[in-house]
Amino acid sequence: MSNNSNNLSNEELLASNTALKAQVEYLAKQVAQLTKLKMSMVNTPEESDEDEEAHPEANSSKTTREESHERGTTDFKVDIPTFEGKNDPDDFLEWLETVERVFDFKDVPEDKKVKIVALKFRKYASTWWSNLSTKRRRESKPPVKTWLKMRSLLRTFPSFNT
Repeated sequence: MSNNSNNLSNEELLASNTALKAQVEYLAKQVAQLTKLKMSMVNTPEESDEDEEAHPEANSSKTTREESHERGTTDFKVDIPTFEGKNDPDDFLEWLETVERVFDFKDVPEDKKVKIVALKFRKYASTWWSNLSTKRRRESKPPVKTWLKMRSLLRTFPSFNT
C-alpha cells in the first residue's frame, strides 16, 4: 500500500514537473520578447518603427542584441547631451562635435537630425530655437530641415556673437 502511494505521488510529481516546465518555457519567451522590445527602445529610439513597437513578436528572427553586436553597438547607451546656450564658445564647439559623433555612431538619418537636436535644447537655446522657427514662418521661409542648415544657424547663436 505504501508502494502504491509512492507511485501516485511520483506520478503527481512528474505531472507537476511537466506543468512547471511548460510555465517556465512560456515565461522565458515572454521575458525574451520584453527584453527584445526594451533593447530596441534603448538602443535606437529615433529609428524605431511603430509597427515593431506594436507587434514585437513580428520582428525578424534575429535578436536586438545580435543586431547591435553586428553593428558594433553592444550595450552602449549613447545620447546627445543637452544644450543650454551658455556663453562659452568652447563648450558649444565641444557639444557640436559630440552631436556629430553620435550621429555618425548611430547612423541617424538626415531627416531626423534636426528634430533630435531640437529636443536637446534647454533654457536659452530652446527659446532661441522657438523664436528662430517662428521668425522663419513669419518671413515665409521654409522650416529648417537639414542638419547642415541648423548647424550654420547655430554658429550665429546670439550669445557667441555679442
